[in-house]
Amino acid sequence: MESNPFIVADAPAADRAAFFRRTYGLVAASFAAFAIALFALFASGVARSFMQGIAGIGSFGIFGVMILFWIGTTIAQSLAFNRASHASQYAGLGIYVLLEALIFVPLIYYTAAVTKGNPGEILVPACIVTGALVAGLTAVVFMTDLDFSFLRAAIVIGSICVLGIVIVSLFAGWSLGTWFSVAMIVLMATVILYQTNEIKNTLETDQHVAAAFILFSSFVTLLFYVIRFFAGRGRD
Repeated sequence: MESNPFIVADAPAADRAAFFRRTYGLVAASFAAFAIALFALFASGVARSFMQGIAGIGSFGIFGVMILFWIGTTIAQSLAFNRASHASQYAGLGIYVLLEALIFVPLIYYTAAVTKGNPGEILVPACIVTGALVAGLTAVVFMTDLDFSFLRAAIVIGSICVLGIVIVSLFAGWSLGTWFSVAMIVLMATVILYQTNEIKNTLETDQHVAAAFILFSSFVTLLFYVIRFFAGRGRD
């Protein structure tokens, strides 16, 4: 841990640059681990077993899986923000990467079905589009003096609405189509602007693991809905 950490925005230029190198390097490493975890899940047959396990559990079972994912995410986040232990922070980030890999399993199966066994047709352009969106949104925060803290209220309201829609659709049997993916992409773009701004203005220079956790969470969720959008258009 740094002996005298600064708020990132107030830190000397060298410390600020080092913080962002560590943070974005860790985000890149998290995505590499995420890809490896997904490959391992499919190569080992765990992905197939997972899909078989959730195939017949019904709406209440899927809702239970959502609750378990939320609990796991909360635990992982708590560990990642534990400033007393670097090992705990990395463990929290690692747990979250594994949870996200599991959540992507049904989406990968769906993408493979839409593309008749060639999911790369969707996954590759979706990753490119997501990367471009992330780069553009990050540049907006760092290349302007705009304060995006005002977006918090919109994000809270939007998140509550999304949660309500997901729960109702789960039990009502609604199909959330392409419009929902577009709405989520807009919401996650807003979240990335807000969170990148908050990392710069509220976190300290020894909290790079927490910052990486926040950014990986936002980026991977954006990727999820970009893939879903491409897959939905492919189905149509």
